[in-house]
Amino acid sequence: MILEGMDELIASAGYCAKRKYENEVLNTIYHYCLLFCTKEDEVITLSGKSLEVVLYSKYYWLTRYVKKYNEVNGYDAGMEQQQFKLIEELEQRLGDVDWNLLQRIDDDMVK
Repeated sequence: MILEGMDELIASAGYCAKRKYENEVLNTIYHYCLLFCTKEDEVITLSGKSLEVVLYSKYYWLTRYVKKYNEVNGYDAGMEQQQFKLIEELEQRLGDVDWNLLQRIDDDMVK
């Protein structure tokens, strides 16, 4: 239920990734998150996936971003707040949220 092939999606969507962080992994994950935030319609069209899959993928990449950001830069409550805002967005746009999937995503980040 999570989109794969993110590098291809970024290239196909015409997203121009600029270096924001010195940490390469953090930088890559950051750009994946921005792709979902700034080019959601293009992601749906190019991937052929539903809004539901795209929104859960957005949650997955934001959760990875928050985890990596906290590892590299230390805890930031504002980052965690972004996750809560995204959960609210999922509730508003999907209505019926797959809480088990969100829990599995969160659990995977702990490993």
